[in-house]
Amino acid sequence: MLNEAMNILQKHTHLVTVKEEWSYESVTLEREELDEATLPEGAKKQLPKLVMTHLYLYVDDQDNEYVVYFLTDVTSQTTYIKGLLKNNTRLYSKLLPMKDGAE
Repeated sequence: MLNEAMNILQKHTHLVTVKEEWSYESVTLEREELDEATLPEGAKKQLPKLVMTHLYLYVDDQDNEYVVYFLTDVTSQTTYIKGLLKNNTRLYSKLLPMKDGAE
């Protein structure tokens, strides 16, 4: 996922990075804990009750924080949503096709 995060950042900001410049964490969250402002419109209600949230953080030389995130199924790692934030403002987000019965 780190390579995809790097590609998303480069595509939407034209910033070229190397793996050593990134930090990351993964946590399980309940759907209700997600901030709707960071998600595609209407996406939150389509997610299962629990999601795995993978966050990849890059900070540029002007202290701008970029977070590329992936929301996935907690067991199969099927990606539901991917997106990019700059200083907590959404630059990009995409809802991916979900299998029936995601809830």
